[in-house]
Amino acid sequence: MTHTVSKIEAASHQLDWAIRLLIDYDVPIPAITLAGAAEEILGKALGDISAHERLVQTITESHDLGRVVVSQQHLNKARNWLKHWTPSKEPEYETFDLLNEAIQGIARGLSNLLKYNQSLPSEGPRFIRWIENMKDHKESSY
Repeated sequence: MTHTVSKIEAASHQLDWAIRLLIDYDVPIPAITLAGAAEEILGKALGDISAHERLVQTITESHDLGRVVVSQQHLNKARNWLKHWTPSKEPEYETFDLLNEAIQGIARGLSNLLKYNQSLPSEGPRFIRWIENMKDHKESSY
């Protein structure tokens, strides 16, 4: 069975599944890679106004760090580590805050989709409510 699909439609589906995997199944690793793929597709469509590019610009200017350092060693480190492995250059094990990485990737992907066509994927509103509930729960525990 064949389907014709656009890159943007694919990115939207990837964000939906990243959100479902994170919220419904508590599995952040595939959520990180799916959200990262969506963010990258949408980011390339947006260019300099993508969430990633705006973050890189802001962080490099405010912290006097190079673009590659900000992008590869901070913003995309977990995603890239999960997607690629060069055994001679990377460790087999790494420590990440997987929940935080998944949330950031999904949020950047959603931001890009909103900028691209003023839409959210079907799971987008649920993700936003979930984040708000996490914030409310955290504030009430102080």
